Amino acid sequence: MIEQITLKKVNISDKSLHLSIQKTYSHKQGNNHSLDRSEVTGSGKKLFKQKGTGNARAGNKKTTQRRGGGKAFGPKFHLVAFKVNKKVKNLALISSISIKSNNNSLYSIDETKLDENAVKDILNKNTNKKIMVVLKNTNENNVVSKFQNYKNISFHSDKNYSIHSSLKSDMLIFSNKSTLYETYIGKNI
Repeated sequence: MIEQITLKKVNISDKSLHLSIQKTYSHKQGNNHSLDRSEVTGSGKKLFKQKGTGNARAGNKKTTQRRGGGKAFGPKFHLVAFKVNKKVKNLALISSISIKSNNNSLYSIDETKLDENAVKDILNKNTNKKIMVVLKNTNENNVVSKFQNYKNISFHSDKNYSIHSSLKSDMLIFSNKSTLYETYIGKNI
């Protein structure tokens, strides 16, 4: 039922893997923001007259030198995310599959024979291992809904295949009917 796969041609690009993992970590907000002198609430009125007081010349109370005034070059909202090119994403996907093949942790499974007993058998044989199963469509399979709350096993479809989670898993199992299997693995066995 489950067959181990070794790929003939192995393409591993560390740079593309690094970029794709950086991309997954870059989905955060740069939401630190300090007020500059135009954003601080307060009057723009001159504090006191220019001459005759004996004090230094003073403008309004929102200047950066005064307490409660604006920050001169403080942090502002900014985007932290960056773009990864299509070819680099594709190379990273191939590299993640090739790494699993080199570690002897790449497997294939027939999606029609995937039932509750088969999944229980996989979990019993591989205790304390993180298993990632890639199916053509996770919505059509009843097994996915029954085992989705288990810690050690996760089900992904072709569209939401994650390079980062595949590298973190101990076993990567592809369905024979998945498009990722047909395009990247099927020709290269």
